Amino acid sequence: MIARLARSRVARASNGEGDEEFRASVDGLREPCDDFVCKSSPAVENTLKSLIKDINAARGTNRSAAPYSPDVTYDDGALRFAGSEKYKRYCSYIENNLRQVTTRVTEISMEGSLDVATVKWELNAVNDIGRVGVDVTATYKMNLITGRVLEHREQWVVNPARTDAQAGALLESTRKAHALPLNAMEVADEAKKKFREISKSFASEDDQENSNIYVDPNDPMKFFQQDDTSKTDLLQLSLVAAVIYLLTKVFQVLN
Repeated sequence: MIARLARSRVARASNGEGDEEFRASVDGLREPCDDFVCKSSPAVENTLKSLIKDINAARGTNRSAAPYSPDVTYDDGALRFAGSEKYKRYCSYIENNLRQVTTRVTEISMEGSLDVATVKWELNAVNDIGRVGVDVTATYKMNLITGRVLEHREQWVVNPARTDAQAGALLESTRKAHALPLNAMEVADEAKKKFREISKSFASEDDQENSNIYVDPNDPMKFFQQDDTSKTDLLQLSLVAAVIYLLTKVFQVLN
């Protein structure tokens, strides 16, 4: 089922408040999105309403965190990260690089699967060269029980009919420049997480070290410990693997 949204005016004060509720009209139905909502859970319905309000208000870092799972994964072709708390730190491209921003949700669809919704919306703004118009297709995979977003994917396509010459190229290059250091930070966070997991696994083995302590049969009051070099070797091997993983991820980010 596809819900096509009527044009929505968004009244935004400087503090981001005052945005109107979105309005959606579905073919032949009196109430907005009734048929669309009934095919999914109430939790998913509430999540979609919140997501669309944030899109229509062009919210980036100040979007609501409620719709997203704590371990949500995000990918828009340039920026990639995991964790809902990073929306407020990472999603600042529009507010930092574009002016005179207007957004309009044009279509909602949820076909086949009840836990995946597609929202199409338009972004129109001005950058340092001129007008830019972008058609965005956002896909959300949600938990049917909680309604929270588990995976968030976006595809940005510059629309030549709404974009001045060279302004689109500037948008693409600045998006990549914005994402590069953030992606590098994400890779570093992943490497730290893996290292902590490795360290934790070795720490859990410390309780077994007493099995390597022996009594000197010639002197019952004297103890000695047999060195376990296999543990040290495994730790070193794990560290090397973590470094290789980090270098591989950095290479992927740079390319």
